[in-house]
Parts: sequence; structure tokens; C-alpha cells
Amino acid sequence: MHEMTKLPKLSVMILNYNGLRWLPACLSSVARTDYSNLDVYLVDNGSTDGSVDYVQNNFSWVKVVNNKKNLGFAEGYNTAIDKVDAEYIVLLNNDTEVLNQDWVARLVDIAVSDPMAAAVACKMVSMEDHSRLDSVGGTGIPFWRGFIDIGRGEQDRGQYDRHDFEPFAFCGGAALIKRSVFLRLRGFDRKFFLYVEDPDLSWRLRLSGYRVAFSPNAKVAHYFSGSTGSRVIDAQKLYYCHRNFLRAILKNCGPSLGWALRTYFLLSIIMAAGFSILDPRKAIAVTKAIFWNLVNFRDTYLQRLEIQANRKIGEKEILNRMYPRLKRHQPPERAELRRILDILFEHSQLRNLRKQALRFS
Repeated sequence: MHEMTKLPKLSVMILNYNGLRWLPACLSSVARTDYSNLDVYLVDNGSTDGSVDYVQNNFSWVKVVNNKKNLGFAEGYNTAIDKVDAEYIVLLNNDTEVLNQDWVARLVDIAVSDPMAAAVACKMVSMEDHSRLDSVGGTGIPFWRGFIDIGRGEQDRGQYDRHDFEPFAFCGGAALIKRSVFLRLRGFDRKFFLYVEDPDLSWRLRLSGYRVAFSPNAKVAHYFSGSTGSRVIDAQKLYYCHRNFLRAILKNCGPSLGWALRTYFLLSIIMAAGFSILDPRKAIAVTKAIFWNLVNFRDTYLQRLEIQANRKIGEKEILNRMYPRLKRHQPPERAELRRILDILFEHSQLRNLRKQALRFS
């Protein structure tokens, strides 16, 4: 542990939009944090449920960044992080409770001991059952289907507590980020109103030569999708995830771009065809996601040029980190369709992944 006079300055930032129901427990747990050089901010995205007044009246030590409207996850955090003075930022969902007082110190210890660790993921467990994991970071889903949380729903047996475990991405629900690196990489993608912001930034961190570490001793309980209000993958969530993932591919893929796009669009065709029968709203969402990327292609392409010109890590290492051989959580929605997709893609794409890794080495 660091001496008290040498503790790096840190800001805990809690993004909030009409999340009054979650704030009493969240802020009460943060108040027990054992770390002296610390500021806590409520980053409010134009709430109308009295969140700001409640915090100012009951948690006066919490500083408020009051955005006048709902800027979403990415721009809400970008705006706030640009304003604060801190060496490290801790992102924290409002639908969380911190479970150990030294959680911040544990995160900082890892970040200080490894200058290349630009982000450190917390161990997130289920709010309803602390013995079950919610997320220990993110990983890619084979055949370019998106990203998913590692460990979701698993019994916590310490299986990810080993020193060599490293997620591809941090989960934005509870993670430390080095502020200078965040600003240098222009933070979260401002076009991502919701979803995929954290794996996209993690991808760019890795391309720049940084690591995403994990602290099993920084433990946070999370109510899954409490802040968004929907646990199922509805049409709106599918739209944001599918469109943002395509933009992330276009920006961040190196020599694997052609393979990624071929697989993404084949998957999109199958999804749209299936959903046109099972759930037409989701078929429309998939189509809208692709159309949005066509409209925003020029901006995406300009970002791609900058990202690829400055990358320091080869494609083989990125792919190996993105697609580790880990057990994957399977959401319950449309289980039959999901099994069909797995049969169609999984084996051939994992084999293709190994070929691509050899090709890019």
C-alpha cells in the first residue's frame, strides 16, 4: 500500500440518468471507501426524478457535474472527465454497491505497479447473489458477433482470480482508467450514445500498446441492466449494439477487416431474415444499424486512418486477446436461433480465427 502522502489523486465518477432509486445504496457504499486522496462526482445526464437535489441534500460531499440533457454514456462521461483534476478515474454505475473499503486502493496498486495498465477492471458480482459473477471484464464473441461479459452468471469460485488472467476489455460499470491516456485517445466514441463504448475504448487502448488489467480484490455488486431498465435484448438495445459494433470494426480492425466485415454482414443477413419472422422490430433494428454506419462512414473512416496510423500492436496479438478460449454466457432470449447460429458459425469461424492469427503473425 502507498504512503498516505503519495496517494495518486483519483475521482470516482457515477453516471446517472433518473437513477434516484439506486443512489442511496450506491453512495452509502462509496462513502465507506478507505482512500484519502479521493473526490466523488455524480455525473447527471439531465435527470427529472430529483436525483441532483437528493444528492445535494443527503450527500453534500459528492460533487455534481450537471449535464443539461441526456448525453448518453459516452459523451456524458467524456464531458465530465474533461473537467476534473485527477490522475485516475473510476467509472461506477449508479446501480452498484461497493463491497470492500479498500477497493480503490487495490485498483490503484495495480495501475501504479504497471504503467502499461491503462485500465483495471473490478470484479463485479450479482446484486441479488454475491456468490455469482456479473462481469470480470469483456471478451469478443466468435465470428464477430459482438462482445460479452466474462463470467456472467457463473458461481464465483475464484476461477478468474489468478495472476495471469486478463480480460480483453474493462466493463464500464466499475473500472479504473488512467485519465491522461483516456484524454489522449479522445475518450469514449462520442457517436456511441449507449453500448459498446467500453470494448471499443479497450480495443483502442490495446492498439496503442496498453493493457487492460483485472483486480479480483476490488469487488462491486451490480444489478444487471438496472440503469437502463431492461434485462432483455430488445429492439433498441440490438440497434445500438449492432450499429456500434460495426463502427468499432471499421475503426479498429487492421488486416482482419475484410474477414470481419464478411462475417458481420453474413450474420446480419441471417439475423434480419430470422427476425423478420420472429420479431420484425429487431429485423428493422439490424437494417437501421447498417444504414446508420453508411450515413456516418466518412467520420468513421477518418477515425480509422488515425487509429491505424498510430497502432503499435499487431493483429495476431489483438485477436488472441479478443478471442480467448473461455466459457461464454448464453443469454436466454431466442435460444433456438442462437444454437442455429452457433452450429453455422462457431466451428468454422474458430478454425478461421486460428488461420487469421497465423496469417497476421
